[in-house]
Amino acid sequence: METATFVLIAVAAIIAALLAGFHYLYKTKEKNQTLYWLFSFRFLSLFFIFILLINPSIKTTTTQQIKPLLLVAVDNSASIRFHSSENEIKKVVNQLKTAKSLQQKFNISFYSFGKDLTVLDTLSFSEKQTNLAAPVQYFSEQYQNTIAPTVLISDGNQTVGNNIAYQHYKNPVFSYIVGDTTLYEDIYIQQINSNKTTFKHNKFPVEILINYTGNKAISKQLKVYHHGKVVFSKQVSFSEKDNAKTISFFLTATETGKLFYKAKIESLKNEKNTLNNLVNFSIESIENTSKILILTDVVHPDLGMLKKAIESSKQHSVIIKNIDNLEKIDSNYKLIILYQPTNRFKRIWEQINEKKQNYFVITGLSTQWNFLNTIQPYFYKEAISSSEDYTPELNKNYLNFSVKNIDFTTFPPLTDYFGEITFKTPYNTLLYQKIGNITTKNPLLATFEEGDFKGGVLFGENSWRWRMADFSSHKSFENFDNFMANLIQYLSLSKNNSQLTVSNNAFYYTNETVRFTAIYVDKNLNFDDRATLYLNIRNTANSFSTKIPFSVSNTKYIAEISDLEEGTYTYSVSVENNKNQRVSGVFKVLPFQVEQQNTGANKQLLTFISEKTHGNSYFNNQVNRLINDLNSDTRFKTLQKTITSKKPLISLKWLLILILLLLSAEWFTRKYVGKI
Repeated sequence: METATFVLIAVAAIIAALLAGFHYLYKTKEKNQTLYWLFSFRFLSLFFIFILLINPSIKTTTTQQIKPLLLVAVDNSASIRFHSSENEIKKVVNQLKTAKSLQQKFNISFYSFGKDLTVLDTLSFSEKQTNLAAPVQYFSEQYQNTIAPTVLISDGNQTVGNNIAYQHYKNPVFSYIVGDTTLYEDIYIQQINSNKTTFKHNKFPVEILINYTGNKAISKQLKVYHHGKVVFSKQVSFSEKDNAKTISFFLTATETGKLFYKAKIESLKNEKNTLNNLVNFSIESIENTSKILILTDVVHPDLGMLKKAIESSKQHSVIIKNIDNLEKIDSNYKLIILYQPTNRFKRIWEQINEKKQNYFVITGLSTQWNFLNTIQPYFYKEAISSSEDYTPELNKNYLNFSVKNIDFTTFPPLTDYFGEITFKTPYNTLLYQKIGNITTKNPLLATFEEGDFKGGVLFGENSWRWRMADFSSHKSFENFDNFMANLIQYLSLSKNNSQLTVSNNAFYYTNETVRFTAIYVDKNLNFDDRATLYLNIRNTANSFSTKIPFSVSNTKYIAEISDLEEGTYTYSVSVENNKNQRVSGVFKVLPFQVEQQNTGANKQLLTFISEKTHGNSYFNNQVNRLINDLNSDTRFKTLQKTITSKKPLISLKWLLILILLLLSAEWFTRKYVGKI
């Protein structure tokens, strides 16, 4: 206790004595025993009140020895068992746990990891995926300001997650590498890149990356199979230096739905691992042959041009009909092209407005503008009887779809009635009107949307000359036809109003959990967690069928199922009480484990991460060396921490009780002797 506190206590005692003496003893002639008792009660009460205010305390100093933290992360994936390294890992873990020298120097924490990181309980070596980055990411977050060297025990073969080589980690990593580190001759498919979707009859690009490990000059054949038939093959040559090839080619989607392919590179003569010679991939083929209807009241070269240009894309088929020969609009038409409409279009146009069908209007000198201005609410033209020629100029800021500039300014002009154009709805100009050398802000070709409806309008006839001009310049109709196909594609596609979207993989392995995620939104496009979703899975080959519910997790629905046999499965995701929302598809379960694709240890990766973090790497039967290095590393020192704290010298609770008792005793004494 400090000297100042002693002084305060002494002063408090003197003041308490003076106050009590002044009250009971000062100028009192008859001093009896009762007065001295009252004096004592008052003195003690005041003294303890002063003590309560002073609150004397005593300083205590303690010293702590803080050991550095040693983090041990153990690979618990199935690849360890496949490489017959489970006994080696268990031996290493046991030696680290029982090494007294390590226990004296470190506080040791053990973890196991596969796809995720967990506190080590037991090692089963049954994890179906390996994420080497999982321990590094977790330790970086939890121990960023702590001295925490990490022992990473693994074969270095990663199947999921971020590449550990690109992870930033400030603490040293000591890699203990298990498995066969011998470098065998191997050829394998590293990666396949392809589109996720395509249209039926379209060609889609495929890129295959093939690697070779060896010192010989070899030549092997790459084949791609679909339905068991070879759809692509190529002979590929490698050498010790020329050991990586990228093969690019196109495949044609001949059917709709999920299309499955197998890419296989021919095996080497004595190749130890052939599982990585074959890789499956898939693509979704969409049936998108849109029926386009052209309605006309006149005969014009533009009609034939439109049909040829639109049908140059196999996704569209065009039918031309005279307005007099049509009684009713078929809802199967994705787009209606209204060519130079007149009042004879009234009955059909009313049907189009009622069904909210997408349409594309082309005007010209046969157009009746009084009718057109009143039959639709989107645009208006104050047309006069004089005609005008309009040359096109591309709006480079048009954003609804990508447009290639095919030098529109060199195209012949279109002809239409002169007049000011006014739009009554938001619109996007694709081509501006150019009169002579003056580019106006009036649109020559524009598109607009309202809710689910899409519309377009071309203010002028004789666009057939554009196609001929393109052929004259490039000896091909391709540029103009692509432009027209993109425009029609945009106008014919309805907006996606589906409330349900589903995500899953095209391929799973027999030892892998099949996982589906779904998002279901209400009509205001807000996530709806009140719905009940079901996943139906079938396999007709083995008569398998199951129905499982989805569970809600944050802002998505999740359904999982394990232990599916090899085969092709169809699935459907449905929403209870909403039959209109349903998503279906197909996926495959493959027979081999992804963990078996690497027969040896990836010592290069683990050695790299150890060198990058200023650690070290070790191999089989080098656990004693690892322990000695950790013990002798001067970077990991025990820190001494001195903690000084103040503790109250008295208990405030008991002091208050004592003060209350003293004051009570004083009051009752005075009451008894008649002093109150």
